[in-house]
Amino acid sequence: MSEAEMVAAHLDTVEFGTLPILVQTLPLDAEIPSEDLANASILVLEVSPASAASLDRLSAVRALYPDLPIIAAVRDANLPLVRSLLKQGVRDVVGLPLPHAEIIEILQEISTELRAVSSPENALGQLVTIIKSIGGVGATTIATHLGSELAARNTGRGVCVFDLDLQFGDAASYLGLSNELTIANLLDAGARIDGDLLRSVATITDGGLHVIAAPVDMMPIEAVNADQILRIIDLARQQYDYVVLDLPTNWTNWALSLVARSTAIFLIVELSVGSLRQAKRQLQLLNSQGISGSHVHVVANRVEKRMFRTIDLDSASLALGHPVELSIHNDHPLVRAAHDQGVLIQHIRAKSKIVADIAAFLPRLGLEV
Repeated sequence: MSEAEMVAAHLDTVEFGTLPILVQTLPLDAEIPSEDLANASILVLEVSPASAASLDRLSAVRALYPDLPIIAAVRDANLPLVRSLLKQGVRDVVGLPLPHAEIIEILQEISTELRAVSSPENALGQLVTIIKSIGGVGATTIATHLGSELAARNTGRGVCVFDLDLQFGDAASYLGLSNELTIANLLDAGARIDGDLLRSVATITDGGLHVIAAPVDMMPIEAVNADQILRIIDLARQQYDYVVLDLPTNWTNWALSLVARSTAIFLIVELSVGSLRQAKRQLQLLNSQGISGSHVHVVANRVEKRMFRTIDLDSASLALGHPVELSIHNDHPLVRAAHDQGVLIQHIRAKSKIVADIAAFLPRLGLEV
């Protein structure tokens, strides 16, 4: 906290019990020492809505440490601000001057939760997010096949694909699944949601992949309760070893919050001017939110192996200002046949180049091909 709020809080008179606390006095725009953040299990951070630097600092911490619980300490916080902070992934909000009893209660509550998930069987699963540069770029095909590849190699809690393209999602039909329950049922469940309900909504493929389908009826993506969808995905990470998200093309606050929490991000592009232009804008958006680094991967889909091309992978990397690490072979007839039959590509052609290309994603998730 800032010096003024630190004095007002009288932290030297507080009994923290057995919780080890590191107290730092920092200006609102000062960077928090990285070694302190790396060693922290909970962060209480003063946030001033009137200071852009203060809000940027919060966003940067959320992006770099998506699993670190943050308690935002705010003076005169109103309801819209509290909701905004919660949408950004803040764990809780407390008023300033710092209320001793409330902050101790929140710290103890979060500490209890952290201990509960610290054992291997309760560790949070990886959150893998698939982003489309433009619509129709093949992201859903990649999400379903990547999920299937993970499910084939996983012997633990399983893998779940969430089709969050709430208006045009088609992941279930691509896999030949008929689903009566969808993500809409989880959104409507409110606080009643738990692990049993989440798993009951999932449809399971023959290969063991769990799929939460998009709604049957179109729904406005901005009408989604951001707190609820974040709660659903956080719960899914407690239930599964890998959670794969297929996001809509249009950005929303809740989609950006999910990307900020992701352990791996795959941005799918085509080698066309339009796709690369939109991909560059998306990378700039992510970077402005502090979402960058080695967990952000650009994937070129439908790459044709011909000698003369207008745009090659090196040119695409140069245009994006970001390396295109992965590419997927173009075989439109094979992909279309798989979609029409509602099966995976490997069920039609066992040794498809596309399947091998998608398997190359696995080292980015800590697995061998």
